[in-house]
Amino acid sequence: MSAVGQGPATRGGGASRTRLWFLWHSWLAMPVWAFLFFVCLTGTIAVVSTEIMWLIDPALRASGSGTPLPVSALIAAAEDAAPGARAAAVSWGGSHMAVGVELFLPGGTEATAWVNPVTGSVQGMSGHGSFRGFIRALHGWLLTYPTGWYAVTALAVPMVGSLVTGLVVYKRFWRAFLHPRLRWGQGARVLWGDLHRLAGAWSIWFIAVIAVTSLWFLIYVLLLDLGMGLGGRKPPVLLARDTLPVAQAAPPVDMDAVMAAARAAVPGMRLRYLIIPETAFEPVLVIGSGGQAPLLPDRVLVNPHTAAVMDVTGGLEGASGIELTRTVMRALHTGDFGGLPVKLVWLVFGILLTGMVFSGMMIWIRRTARVLKEGRALKEGRHG
Repeated sequence: MSAVGQGPATRGGGASRTRLWFLWHSWLAMPVWAFLFFVCLTGTIAVVSTEIMWLIDPALRASGSGTPLPVSALIAAAEDAAPGARAAAVSWGGSHMAVGVELFLPGGTEATAWVNPVTGSVQGMSGHGSFRGFIRALHGWLLTYPTGWYAVTALAVPMVGSLVTGLVVYKRFWRAFLHPRLRWGQGARVLWGDLHRLAGAWSIWFIAVIAVTSLWFLIYVLLLDLGMGLGGRKPPVLLARDTLPVAQAAPPVDMDAVMAAARAAVPGMRLRYLIIPETAFEPVLVIGSGGQAPLLPDRVLVNPHTAAVMDVTGGLEGASGIELTRTVMRALHTGDFGGLPVKLVWLVFGILLTGMVFSGMMIWIRRTARVLKEGRALKEGRHG
């Protein structure tokens, strides 16, 4: 956000200081504008990647009307659709989406069965790799970790710098809220400048959120790679050996009783994930949100054999400061809280941020071309 395309209008020492801030703002964005544009674009797409899959693939759609089937029926339908498969997890994306049942296939591969939550019919199967996973990995670490992660999160530094210098250069930016100005008939340079300032003013809060959360991701992973313990991790909760049932074959697990116990532990919980244990010593993990703290999901561990709740964490209680910060930062960065309305807000402002980077890029290119042209003309005039 800046007054790019409109030079500083103050006088004396103020003009020099403003000019200096103006130059800093321009040069902060110049070396990385193409990379930043790519990261902002992929990040905006990643926010609604699930919804894009919903639009493209009819198998992901559900009407949302009718009484949902118990989770055991959904798991059974998915496993019947792929003989020999074993369910590993179940995910809920909302009333408009089919339930995703992740399967381990006999050949060692993985797949997701999309099951209608009301009818129990398997509407389609998708491979382990998905558009959502790809676009999120492309945005988050450029498919190369940790190099890509550091490259992406390091963009927080010029973003913070551009925000601060833009606020200094763009005097009385709050007028853009009451009296937005777009001059369509005064040339491309003026129009790009107006678009850049207007998008920047309206996106101040969003730029700050994305920059601060990105900076957190950078510092957090850097400290982990340096071997510095951040704390916040609890020892795993496991089933005691003497409590395990003894049988020649693994006893069946009553997933409906497990889900009932989890919902009783967190009343009103909106389901998000069910993680089925892979070993006899692991409990079932149910993740959802009780609605009291949308940014902080609740995690319930349930004994799969007795349906007894073993541990409840998340929410506003039971989590360390580092865990709360990590969860909040991720939710704020991705807009993954509050359902579809919040995602749409993040989408709109993601488009504004991407457009602002593009407009700044165009302004810089046009200004550079003009300066080079004037310099060449001046040089030719001297030699002429």
